[in-house]
Formats: sequence, structure tokens, C-alpha cells
Amino acid sequence: MKRTQIFICALLLVVFSGCKTQEDIRREQTVQNLNEEIQQTKKSTASGNSRFMAIEEQISRLTGQVEEANHNRSQSIKDNQQLNDRLNALEETNKKQVEFIKALTEKVNNQSGYIEEVIASLAKLSEKASEKPSKKKAVNPDSVEMDDEELAPTFDNGYKLYQAKENESAKEIFTKVAANKKASKKNREGATHYLGMIEYRNKNYEGAKVYFSKLFSENPDSSFAPATLLNLGKSFGQLKSKEEANMTYDELISRFPKSKEAAEAAKLKK
Repeated sequence: MKRTQIFICALLLVVFSGCKTQEDIRREQTVQNLNEEIQQTKKSTASGNSRFMAIEEQISRLTGQVEEANHNRSQSIKDNQQLNDRLNALEETNKKQVEFIKALTEKVNNQSGYIEEVIASLAKLSEKASEKPSKKKAVNPDSVEMDDEELAPTFDNGYKLYQAKENESAKEIFTKVAANKKASKKNREGATHYLGMIEYRNKNYEGAKVYFSKLFSENPDSSFAPATLLNLGKSFGQLKSKEEANMTYDELISRFPKSKEAAEAAKLKK
């Protein structure tokens, strides 16, 4: 009997322990719901992390594009500045060129007028020479040895007379050589140059200016051009035409910078 009671009690304990109360069931349901919410939250968090990483990647890409755009903008500003600087430099150069061309045109016009004056002066000198027969000055036999061949109107003979300071005789020969179209170009140029030198030696600076101007205007590349320009400048100086003298010296220095005449012209300018 006692054993049976113990068995019944144990059985009842098992039954009662195996039966869940309403509260237990509610708790289990709550726990299960919480677990499901946690799982859902984890999934949402994982999805959010993925979206966040995608957003970060987009932000990084956009940042790179912005930096590149800023760099391009900065480079564009530099390029524009360089273009503006070049444009300003070109405008300044163009302005100087226009001024130079204007000055050069004015100079050419002045020279054209001057050449016309020179031609007119030469025409007058030619008329005077044709009207008045030249008196041949006797040659000093001690200064130059003369014979029939040396009296021929050649440049060499004229130069010998010029060195002997037989100015009138030398002038007569040089005049013939300068007018002789059969003579070589160099000899005709030389004759014209020394005609100017004879006038300069005789202190006829106007006449010297005429010959030197004629030679340079007609033969600017002559081998006599440096000496011609130098003596033309000196003639202007003797005539108190300082501006014309300096212009002539500038032309000499510009055209023949390495010549000894250019060095002398630079000293005369100072």
C-alpha cells in the first residue's frame, strides 16, 4: 500500500511537471518571437552594411570625380592664364611691329624725298660741269710718275692721283670712270665714292653728301658701303645736321656691325 502511494505520487509529479502552464507557453512564444526578430535584425543589419558599403563606394567615386573636376578646372584656369599671357605678349609685339613699320615707312618716305634732292643736285652739278670746262691742274712729277698709260681714265689711275692729293686730276678721271658703263660695277662704285672723298677733302660737304648718298641709295650692298655711310655721317656732322648724322651712323652699325667703320661710327655718336 505504501509502495503504491509512492508510485502514484511520483507519477503525479511527472504528469504535473510535463504539463505547461499558459504562462510558460506565452514565455516560449515571446522568446521565439524575439529570436525571429533578432534574426531579422541581423539580416537587416547585413543588408544595411551592404548598402552602406555601396554608398561609401559611390561617395569615394564621386569624391574622385570632384577632385578630378577641380584639378581639370585648376588646369583650365592655368591654361587660360597662359593663353591670356601669350595673347598679351602677341598684342605687345604686334604693337611694336606696327610702330616699327610706321617709323620705317616714314624713314623710307624721308629717304625717297632726300634721294630726289640728291638726284636734282647731281643734275645741277652735271650742268655746271658741262657749262664750265675744267681746268686740268698740272700733275706734280715728284708725287706721281705719269706716262701715257697712267693718264688713261681708269680707276687705278684716278686712285693714284687721289693718293698723291692731285684732287682735280683725280676728280676728272673718277668722273669719267663713274660715267663709263663699260667699266666694271666695282670701279664705277669706287669712282663715285672717291668723288665724294675729294669733295669732303675740299671741305665741300654738300657735294660730298650728294656723292655718298647717290652711291649708297643705288648700291647699298657695295663693298664701299661701310666707308660711304661713315663719310656720309661725317658730312652731315660737318653740316651741323646731328640727327641725320646719327641716323646714318645707326644705319651703318645695323647693316655692318662687325666693320671697323661701325666701330668708328659708335665712337662718333658718343
